[in-house]
Amino acid sequence: MTIHLSRREEKSSNASGIDKWVPSACALCYATCSIRAHNVDGVVIKIEGNPDSVVGKGKLCGKGVSGLMGHYDPNRLTRPLRRTNPRKGIGVDPGWKEISWEEALTEIAETLRRVRAEDPRKLVVQRTTTVTASRIPFHSFAAGFGTPNIATAGGGLHCGNGAHEISGIMHASWSVVPDFAYCNYAIYFGASKGHSAGHASCSNMGLAADARARGMKMVVVDPMCNFASAKASEWVPLRVGTDGPLALAMCNVIVNELGSIDEPYLQSKTNGPYLIGPDKRYVRDPASGEPLVWDCGRNEARPYTEVPSASMALLGEYRVDGVVCHPAFQLLKDHLKSFSPEAAEAITTVPAANIRRLATEFATEARIGSTIVIDGVSVPYRPAAAIAFRGSQGHMNSTYNFLGVDLLNQLVGAADVAGGCLGFNPACNGFPGTGRLKYRPKPGRDGLMVSGTWMGYHYPYPMAEPRSPQNIGLQDLFVMGMNSPFLASSDQEEMWTKFGLPYRPEVLLNFGANMLMSMGTKETVAAALQRYKLIVSFDLFLNETSDFVDIVLPDCDYLQSVDSRSTWPFIFGHPAGMGEWCWGIRQPADEPWGEQRRFADVLLDLADRVGILPDVHAAMNASLNLEAPYRLLPDRRYSWDEICDAELKNNFGEVHGLDWFKTNGVIKWPKTPDEPYWRATTEARVPIYWEFMVDIREKINKIAQPHGYTTPEEYYDPLPLFNPCLSHECKAPGFDFYAFYYRDTLHSNSYTTENPWLDEAARLDPYSYTIVVNRSVGEARGLKSGDLIRVETEVGRSVEGRVCLSEAIHPEGLGIAGLAGHWHAGMPVAKGKGVFFNELLELDFAHASPQNLNLDLCAKVKVTRIGEAS
Repeated sequence: MTIHLSRREEKSSNASGIDKWVPSACALCYATCSIRAHNVDGVVIKIEGNPDSVVGKGKLCGKGVSGLMGHYDPNRLTRPLRRTNPRKGIGVDPGWKEISWEEALTEIAETLRRVRAEDPRKLVVQRTTTVTASRIPFHSFAAGFGTPNIATAGGGLHCGNGAHEISGIMHASWSVVPDFAYCNYAIYFGASKGHSAGHASCSNMGLAADARARGMKMVVVDPMCNFASAKASEWVPLRVGTDGPLALAMCNVIVNELGSIDEPYLQSKTNGPYLIGPDKRYVRDPASGEPLVWDCGRNEARPYTEVPSASMALLGEYRVDGVVCHPAFQLLKDHLKSFSPEAAEAITTVPAANIRRLATEFATEARIGSTIVIDGVSVPYRPAAAIAFRGSQGHMNSTYNFLGVDLLNQLVGAADVAGGCLGFNPACNGFPGTGRLKYRPKPGRDGLMVSGTWMGYHYPYPMAEPRSPQNIGLQDLFVMGMNSPFLASSDQEEMWTKFGLPYRPEVLLNFGANMLMSMGTKETVAAALQRYKLIVSFDLFLNETSDFVDIVLPDCDYLQSVDSRSTWPFIFGHPAGMGEWCWGIRQPADEPWGEQRRFADVLLDLADRVGILPDVHAAMNASLNLEAPYRLLPDRRYSWDEICDAELKNNFGEVHGLDWFKTNGVIKWPKTPDEPYWRATTEARVPIYWEFMVDIREKINKIAQPHGYTTPEEYYDPLPLFNPCLSHECKAPGFDFYAFYYRDTLHSNSYTTENPWLDEAARLDPYSYTIVVNRSVGEARGLKSGDLIRVETEVGRSVEGRVCLSEAIHPEGLGIAGLAGHWHAGMPVAKGKGVFFNELLELDFAHASPQNLNLDLCAKVKVTRIGEAS
């Protein structure tokens, strides 16, 4: 590696003789693995995993070990820039002029003060999902300013409106994973946990490898046999976007053909016994308002809180005060009959015989009724897990697709028990020295589970009340949506007008998100960005979105930054299951270059200039759960280091402040079985019947119908349905392929394609920068690997690239690694590499779920050969 002399010359004269290892945390994906950076004479020469940490377990992926190539990239920004060309457009030169920080901050603060006086909602705060450390500073700034508009660009929109919703409602977590230490049979639906990207990435890689070596059978359901599938016991290829019908057909076999259900679990831990009336709602006790169940012991309907779970009926038909009603499980059982394996085969292309076999294997391996002793504690043991993530839920039917998968766990009682499907750390007993950081799921409305901690804008349950939109994403009307396409959709003005949004956004404060590449077709995003009067962006490089930015602020990267909670919340960054809790920090292994500044300190400076510092401090006190004497005072100026020090002492005691963590890196303590396997010791239930959907639809319609919109009933049924993507309904001749994108294990979205080491690896890989088509199908069309092809949608969107023919993809699939396609000169290594898949994606309400606003991430396309292999 060559370290550019200009960087070395910026080092202080006393750098000579330095030889130190700095414990810190990576930030090249949201796994935030703990690292050690080796600094010699003021230059970081090596990055490796920190063996003292649970987060990463001492291992790093290719992104982590090559991070110093991005760090020392000569294209890094070092000074604030102001555009001089008022015309904005794709490829239009902004005419950048270097300005001082004082000039930049003065102009930004002046605009923010004006906007706040007019209507604080006119500010949109956006951040990348990759750097989790950005959440508290930017959310606190937004709260102090008074805007509800916080977004995460494509990183949030593409990621998991359905995945996080289901994981939260059913597992009190952000995502789910097999209990690798004890699971014997794991089935993955469009997920790569432990094999590619994802939460607790490197930690899970080791756990997954150990599980496979131990003998865990892993079945991967995916249109493409890539990173997880290549290491699986069995690959099940299916038509893109049809995971839900496959999972529901397996549920049908388990319930109606095998009868292999965990009755005690369904009685005590779900709403399966709750009686449902003809209106699809709970039949409630007139006095208490509680849902009724049928008490088999007394042969009458009684409130669920008054009946032993073993006496609750799961099946049957009953009459309560003249109303015919059924237990929710009876309705689910009958509903599943419409998803026969034969019907699912026609939708998914997976043979009915295979569906029955997979369902039988899953139910058998679940060992219903068994227990295991772990650390001297007997806990339920269900060594089978069904998980899903972005692939299966990246469609308009995201909620039902993911819910269908999770019902497999619920039916056999394999949810948050040993060997089963685990949420990422939904329960923590706290740090023993202080009792801080304690949280646990608990019963909420109607006895259904409320998460103990959460990362989103509102807890997954209970749902917020729909209201007239105040948020540009309209999530306050469509309350099941966490992220929204209306940040940059082609119909955003139409939707805002339709639903009476009382203002229009004017200022965008952006942290590291490249909207032009991450959301959808670039022309649509460009048009949305042109509407802002001021865009300010904290960035490391100039990129495609920079062409629309007014002021660029040069940020420090993770090797130059401080963060007191690089692995928080535990619900996100820690491996699930038994082991240890671990809290690590991020600290500088190198100094800023030129005039780079750390974004958190810049935000505090801006807050002071705008006059909102007391409000930002109040928001931070709430977000960080700071208590006296560590609460931030309203009018005192703090550096970000001081705030990090306060949080650490607040959580771990006076002796464990920032200086202690800078020396020691991490603090650890052991988990106990009631933390990962909390389900057995909580009274909370989960909904296998989503009764609340009926009320949500009714309340949305009450607001929306006067504006000419009625929500489609098929997206608000309490039981999961299959609602096809628009691509499934395309019958135009020649459009024979379902295009989708996948995460390449070499890269974090598109950002790391600028890294020369990773780019070299990607160029050696036959898949990373190409378009993958089934070999037999491609050869039948006269294609050969390396041919130049055009991929085109029904409306004429197109991309071009070299084709790679492979047996490892469904015959109807067309796969593109979702990481490439840069065209901006500010990232010259990445420029021109790979295929910009998002150009095929429409950004509008027609291509989003009318239930949770999840964007449809597949497209029906035709393929045309336009050049021979070179």
